[in-house]
Amino acid sequence: MKKETIIAAVVFFSVGFLAGYVYHAQSSSNARESQTSVSGVSPPAQQQKSVLAAGASDEAPEAPSREARSGALPPGHPPVDLGSTVKLFEDQAAARPADPRPRLELANLLYDHKQFEQAVLWYEKALELDPRDVSARTDLGTCYFNLGRADEALREYRKSLAIDPRHQPTLYNMVLVNLEGTHNFAAARQAWEQLHGLNPQYPGLDRLKRSLETAESSRQ
Repeated sequence: MKKETIIAAVVFFSVGFLAGYVYHAQSSSNARESQTSVSGVSPPAQQQKSVLAAGASDEAPEAPSREARSGALPPGHPPVDLGSTVKLFEDQAAARPADPRPRLELANLLYDHKQFEQAVLWYEKALELDPRDVSARTDLGTCYFNLGRADEALREYRKSLAIDPRHQPTLYNMVLVNLEGTHNFAAARQAWEQLHGLNPQYPGLDRLKRSLETAESSRQ
């Protein structure tokens, strides 16, 4: 830390950032829970290696995305200390053993910092308390894909769709993981058709179709 003479100021400054982060996370989560449809939402892409089949288009689709962004900082917000924020959410989770929210917020935070192994653990803890949270389960699946575990990602996506067959971010990610991860083009096409039937204007859908058609033609 800083010199003794400015410790109090630094602590106050840091707590202010943490409080702002938590307020934003909780208010964003509340807003997400109030939505009845995710149609038209374009979640930010996450970095990951491309595993498209040989001969596929250079214009690769976006990586599977995490729908819930409640852990993300607002634009222009100063960076927060990750360790302190993780500790804050861990303390909240310990103090509220029946509340999935602090576990979910922590999972989202770890995901946004690409700490996918740890994010998996906290998504699982949140889902133990709220197993019907489709967004959290889809995010868990996307963590698995970022860890190179496509089959486990698809397993979680199937669980999500068993609860809500019309959940569009899950269907979008289902197309991508079948296309890029397992190269099961028939399954990717089926998910694409289902998503197109629900929302032909879903962001990235046309580009995804071109990538799928190129991958399919490369096998012929």
